[in-house]
Amino acid sequence: MLIPIVIAGLVIEVLCIRIASLGDIMQHIPRFSLMYSTAFVAYLFAAFLVSKNADLSGKGSNISSKIIWIILVFSLVFRLTLLPATPSNDIFRYLWEGKIQLHGINPYSQPPVSLNLEHLRDNYFSGINHKHLTTIYPPLTLMVFAIADFISHSFVSIKSAFLFFDILSIFVLIKYLKVMRKEPANVLIYAWSPLVLISFAARGHCDSLQIFFVMLALYLYSTRKYANAVVSISLAMMSKFVSIIIVPFLIPREKPGYLAILSLVIILLYLPYCRAVKGLFSTLFYFGTQYHYNDSIHFLIFSLSLGSPFISKIITSSIFGVVFLYLYKKYLDEAYFNTGLLWEDTILRFAFLTVGTLLVLAPTVHPWYLTWIVPFLCFYHNRAWLVLTGTVIFYYFMNYPLFSKLIEYNNELVWEEVHWLKLPEYLPFYFLLLYGFLRKHLLTHERNHPVLQN
Repeated sequence: MLIPIVIAGLVIEVLCIRIASLGDIMQHIPRFSLMYSTAFVAYLFAAFLVSKNADLSGKGSNISSKIIWIILVFSLVFRLTLLPATPSNDIFRYLWEGKIQLHGINPYSQPPVSLNLEHLRDNYFSGINHKHLTTIYPPLTLMVFAIADFISHSFVSIKSAFLFFDILSIFVLIKYLKVMRKEPANVLIYAWSPLVLISFAARGHCDSLQIFFVMLALYLYSTRKYANAVVSISLAMMSKFVSIIIVPFLIPREKPGYLAILSLVIILLYLPYCRAVKGLFSTLFYFGTQYHYNDSIHFLIFSLSLGSPFISKIITSSIFGVVFLYLYKKYLDEAYFNTGLLWEDTILRFAFLTVGTLLVLAPTVHPWYLTWIVPFLCFYHNRAWLVLTGTVIFYYFMNYPLFSKLIEYNNELVWEEVHWLKLPEYLPFYFLLLYGFLRKHLLTHERNHPVLQN
């Protein structure tokens, strides 16, 4: 197993070098897609080897510590190789919001186009998207912007900040896998994921901050450190609001007082920005009601709603609410009877199902949003989600002139959504998801109703 893993790692590293040398991948989408897809095949091969050789029965490890160290070393090399790559346009806003905070300006109160901020404009200003809108990011993410900008007003500084949390997530996952009696080498599924590598090391997206605190919260909860887990999930919420869907699973039923800890963390982090009042959530509400892109089930509902984003989002929000309540009830039922490792697995499994449900129903699914689900795949080798992290490459062709064009939307130029490109992206995912669901229930039925033998 050692030699094939090393070969797969070398293949991915060569491709990381090539991707980093491309410059802006959005200007070289066909070449980037070919390299990404090749890296994804090598990654699947390595993940298959780990899955095949890992002992998931909880009786011990079949994989040597040498292989785990090789996985870790390669994961760090991949990230350092991609760090100089041209980042996403989002980085321009990260730099702007970090800079204005250091000048005493509240990012929730004034958008980049504000004439009051004209004196702060620099060479990065022209790259900012949605200049007429104030920040959408929660307080903790804004604070990281400011710290990174204090160190250096540069791409490398801001990317390194979020890459740091990405690397921390790898080590938390290893500890969590051990607690759950899973093979630590399964961390490869996150550490070598081309989607994760491109999203954080190459493009510099801030979602790594949320992922770290979510996985840390789940790990702390599994070790019975409930208060620390609540603090961690609070910080995850203040990194990206989507983490709120995991909060109910981490508040012990017998200790509702932990909600006070959650509230205290949120209040403390919002205090420096609270003067903005309405501006605190205005941009979040704007994007939540006006935009949708690369959606799947939401797009079908949107089409049936005669193109009304308001109606479609009300329907999908209602569906998510119903599914969430069902999952939470199931979680409470199972948690009541399960103890020990079964209890710990119940929390992790329902967090996984909840995040997955959100992504399936989400009106906007950028590739880096799918990184939210990848850490869970270290514990649950779900083929459907794993494949989607590869087929999401078709998303990029919606930003390619051969298939799409720039159109005006809300007084901005955006790439027109190409709906047929969603077919190769999502069809394999939903096929495997349905296949896995039917296969699981068929096996359950056979166990519960064995065929009588003469």
